[in-house]
Amino acid sequence: MSGLRAICRRLARFRIRWRAREGADGFGGDGAETILTLEQTFDFSGRRSLNQRGAEADIRAARFNSLAETAMLGVEARRRYFDLLAAREQLAVAQRYGQEVDELLAQTTRREQAGDAARYDVERVRQEALAAGIALTEAETDTYSAEQYLAALIGSEPLSGSVILTDDLLPADLPQANFDAVRSPVIDALEAQAESARWRRQSASKYVPDVTVGAGVRQTEGLSDSTGILFSLSVPLPLFDRNQGDYRARTADVSEAEARLRLTEMRLASEVASLRNRLETLTEAATRYEAGALSSATELREIALASFNGGEIAVFEVIDALQSAREAELRTIALKHNARKAALDLAELLPETDQ
Repeated sequence: MSGLRAICRRLARFRIRWRAREGADGFGGDGAETILTLEQTFDFSGRRSLNQRGAEADIRAARFNSLAETAMLGVEARRRYFDLLAAREQLAVAQRYGQEVDELLAQTTRREQAGDAARYDVERVRQEALAAGIALTEAETDTYSAEQYLAALIGSEPLSGSVILTDDLLPADLPQANFDAVRSPVIDALEAQAESARWRRQSASKYVPDVTVGAGVRQTEGLSDSTGILFSLSVPLPLFDRNQGDYRARTADVSEAEARLRLTEMRLASEVASLRNRLETLTEAATRYEAGALSSATELREIALASFNGGEIAVFEVIDALQSAREAELRTIALKHNARKAALDLAELLPETDQ
């Protein structure tokens, strides 16, 4: 099969010409002339080979662009996955806070009935319970939207609430500090496009004309029939047109492709450095905040609940402690989520980076 393809390719380089004409007196009376020739054009300038290399570079550029788009889709799926994970963690905080306020309302109501609390205290806790219910509804809506967005991207049914997401919202690994070269399919594609433009500029610089060689048969019919063999050789002479217009156009293409490559390299290098710094800063901040402020707020909440049960503090102080703990939990989730977003943005630029 490969041998047959090679023969077909060689035959495709030939051109067959057939010409027939008739005359009344031009052939010594009524007669006809038939000419059948087989011609082949030889490329002594090498333009065909240069254009082929340019086409191969275009194919590589298309392949790298496809890899870049695939990587972007993968990162987007991970981005929506962690959006859902963050939304679920925020929903858990809202549910827990709502339960705590509801329990506080029930306890305050019992105290008011026993004469140990004022009606004002009950209504203040009730207002907080209503606000907690609204926050819970908003968290449920955000979670539902995150489930729909993820399902729409990956083409599946939305994940039910019973499906447990085990990933950690905070990135575990940081990029290597000594990474100083931006390598991505986008850069590879631009390099291939610049290479293609250079090959085509080199092809346009070749103004040596092609040589066409032909051989065939000439047959005449009339008063005297004759058959002969023909040979032909044709060479166009580019006396005034040396392809300068096309060469200048291809030179402009090279300049544009190389400028686009350099600009993209500088932009990616700047973005990678910025995202790496953002990722490291947010990761450190989330870890420090979780160990410090969140731990302190959680302990404050437990102390406030215990003190209220013992009648040592007022209900307003309990609400303040519960709100502080909730805000600390939500801020911790936000810091972790922002760090994960930075890691995903970095992975979008550098697909080999951990997401």
